[in-house]
Amino acid sequence: MHLLYTDKFNKSHLTILFLLFSFFSLAQSKQESGITISANADIYSRYIWRGSALSSGPVFQPGLSASYKDFTLGYYGSYKIAGTGDNEINLFISKSFGLLTLEIWDYWSYDNFNIREIKNYNRATTSHLLEGIVTLSAGEFAPLSLSAGWLFYGTDATNSIYIELQYAIPVKRSEVVFTAGYQANGTYYSDRRGFVNLSATYNQPLAVSEKVSLDLILSLTANPAEKRVFFTAGISIYNN
Repeated sequence: MHLLYTDKFNKSHLTILFLLFSFFSLAQSKQESGITISANADIYSRYIWRGSALSSGPVFQPGLSASYKDFTLGYYGSYKIAGTGDNEINLFISKSFGLLTLEIWDYWSYDNFNIREIKNYNRATTSHLLEGIVTLSAGEFAPLSLSAGWLFYGTDATNSIYIELQYAIPVKRSEVVFTAGYQANGTYYSDRRGFVNLSATYNQPLAVSEKVSLDLILSLTANPAEKRVFFTAGISIYNN
């Protein structure tokens, strides 16, 4: 996989990529000790999150998590390769109770001017955004899940609530995931209540080895509340 190198896509991002692939080789041994390591390195033509465009151009999005029993601690990042948009460092912790999962996310967006603000959690000046998420899955009964997220602290003063329903349909070796996201409170995703994310995502495996898989991801997303439509394409590399 080739990365477009620019001044904005600096050496620190390449270091993150190197560390992610180092974890690929460690994943199997960690599983034997009861710890599951998951890592991914994705490139998307544009960063679309819950019906909102967070970049105007391609982004690099690495992820890394460690799970032990029903607990997971993880990191998810987004770094612009070209165009406009902030970079992101996002951390999360989750706990599963059967079909129910509870998560706490810390989203932090930054640019070169506020990169030292990562330690600032002052309510009046922070650039962090904290969210609590509850997800109920149908498990083996159906590829269906329902989640609700509450932005309870940080840059969203309206404390928006986002509700999302997902349904996945297997198509031979690939999968199509349909998503319906509704803003029930606040103005973070739109200036009014309503559906902000109606999307269909096609996931096609391109290559699979014993330790690593490569997928093609195509998404069509509509934001009815903002009357916007996006098409994105991406490549995802992750450990098995």
